Amino acid sequence: MPYSAEISRASPAAFVFLLDQSASMQDPFGGAEQKGDAAPSKARVLADTVNRLLRDLVLRCAKEEGVRDYFHVGVVGYGERVQPLIEPAESHGAPGGLVPISALADRPKRVEERPQQERSDDGEEEKEERAPVRFPVWFDPHAKNGTPMCHSRRQRHRRGSHRRRAAPLRPAAPRLRHR
Repeated sequence: MPYSAEISRASPAAFVFLLDQSASMQDPFGGAEQKGDAAPSKARVLADTVNRLLRDLVLRCAKEEGVRDYFHVGVVGYGERVQPLIEPAESHGAPGGLVPISALADRPKRVEERPQQERSDDGEEEKEERAPVRFPVWFDPHAKNGTPMCHSRRQRHRRGSHRRRAAPLRPAAPRLRHR
């Protein structure tokens, strides 16, 4: 039986986004370098995508009287270090360091004017001139160094601890055998 739960202001859903911000995110997105085209970095595409998702969550919760807290959101980046990319507001702390969607709606880092991107039925971007749209930005792309996991592997290798074997683990539950 699938899990289901009602989403309401009394019982909001949690969205947590984990974003790779390691140096590999500086690479061009989508293999454009093979085609000779200029392409945005993976970090730029990821930041734009998650900022767009956050904007869409805000819009889904917007009612006449304001933004309702149907969702609590967290965005965590890992690369040079692990860190929250959206800090909880002092007065709006949700459980687990998450941010209520109304607090997020009230404080983007900035709002940019961007050209509209319309897609035709075949998925190609149309080149028609359109008025720019307001695009809230809560965080910028970032790509630097390796991941903390890679760093810990290098440290372990330098110390020689990769040569020491841990005692074999016993299974927590008996193994099932099929006949």
